[in-house]
Amino acid sequence: MARGSCDDLAYAIARSVYLLYFHPASSFPGPKFAAVSYVTCCYQWMRGRYPWFLEEMHHKYGRAKHVFFVNRNTTDSLQGDVVRVGPNEIVFFTPQAATDIHTPAVKNQELFVKTDIMDFGAGDLGFIWEKDPAKRSVVAKKLLPAFSPKAIREKEPVVHTHMDRFVSKMKELGSAPEGLIMNDWLLWLSVDMGADLAYNREFHHLRDGKTSDFIETLRGTSFAGTLIQLSRKIAIIGLLAPFFVPLRILRTSTAIVKANAEAVKVRIQNRGKTSHPDFMDYMISPNQPEPSTKQELMHLEQVALQMFIAGFDPVQITFYASLFFLLKYPSTRAILTKEIRDSFSTYEEITPHALTNLKYLQAFIQETMRTHLTGANGMPRVSPGATADGIYVPKGVVCQLSTLTAMRHERYFRDPKEFHPERWLPHDHPLFNDRYANDNLKAYFPFSLGPRQCTGREIAWSQLRLFLG
Repeated sequence: MARGSCDDLAYAIARSVYLLYFHPASSFPGPKFAAVSYVTCCYQWMRGRYPWFLEEMHHKYGRAKHVFFVNRNTTDSLQGDVVRVGPNEIVFFTPQAATDIHTPAVKNQELFVKTDIMDFGAGDLGFIWEKDPAKRSVVAKKLLPAFSPKAIREKEPVVHTHMDRFVSKMKELGSAPEGLIMNDWLLWLSVDMGADLAYNREFHHLRDGKTSDFIETLRGTSFAGTLIQLSRKIAIIGLLAPFFVPLRILRTSTAIVKANAEAVKVRIQNRGKTSHPDFMDYMISPNQPEPSTKQELMHLEQVALQMFIAGFDPVQITFYASLFFLLKYPSTRAILTKEIRDSFSTYEEITPHALTNLKYLQAFIQETMRTHLTGANGMPRVSPGATADGIYVPKGVVCQLSTLTAMRHERYFRDPKEFHPERWLPHDHPLFNDRYANDNLKAYFPFSLGPRQCTGREIAWSQLRLFLG
């Protein structure tokens, strides 16, 4: 055997021994192969099964081996459920771990800091992707007023405009014998509405009834983006990314980036003169100077794009999931339909505010988001050397949450893999079922927790209620 090969083999053995027995994460349970390599983790992510992989690992390797149901009478301690899924990565799923990892510790600053998982090399991490708590806080102070109750009410006419156009198109085209591809139409609705709300950008997908280069580029580069993220774990994966982008998409992607930059420039020029308020009002208000450097302009472009993507992607996923459950469960659909139609005598009466009084509608949305996950990754954070759910996580170890496991675990929800909106109803509601009286609703965090929880959660609720109404 050549000298170089012997050295490589010796290094591999030494590294494996270190990772298995001496690494800061070596005390956490999990499969041995996952302790020495990210191959399994990356493979499951690439095949779209990562959340289910984490759920399986928790059931197989979780520290708490007790059988537990939500109607239990025992007081056995079940804290500390954690599993190692990579050489330097562990996963929790308990509500207390979620609180400990994501809730602010000192002066509203994160204790467990975001990793670089969303750094795609654009040169600026904007707002949502920014991992530095201090930098993110500066942008948050500007943006958060755009999501106040008053600001959301001011944006309601924009939401109504796009919803009305969608309903009109469904009436016009929905009865055709061949039907409609709802995934496309819901995506067009969400993109049109998301861009308009973010920075007054118009796409006209609904109006024209067809897709755009922007959406095709987004779809065509999605898997490549996943590979770039996974290259943080296995570097060579990043080299494969360009080979998974169709040539046509590669040709148009530069134009898409340029078009977004131009849209932001137009929005800057129109400060104080837009037809309606948007999320960028507080980033580029008329009393602020125009960005004077390329870096400042790039930052605004990133913030605008992130507000746009965050404003349409999870929304269109939940739109689609809600229709799926309505079709799958006719009795649920009948109850929801009756509640809505008994509450309004005309179409014009249906507003986000009026819909807040509909308890079954609220419960239906909550159960939809519990049973249908919108995000695949577990919002990984780097431990500063602190405890999560009573378990000490050494400094530098990456920890994350398996939201799917929490929201589908029998410890917290009875019949966890079944769809039951009544579990969310007030106990005095006629349709409330005592069977779900002991469900632990703290194991439900679709918008995350702490200072990084979804900034647009209230307007998302408003959109979901209005869509279903």
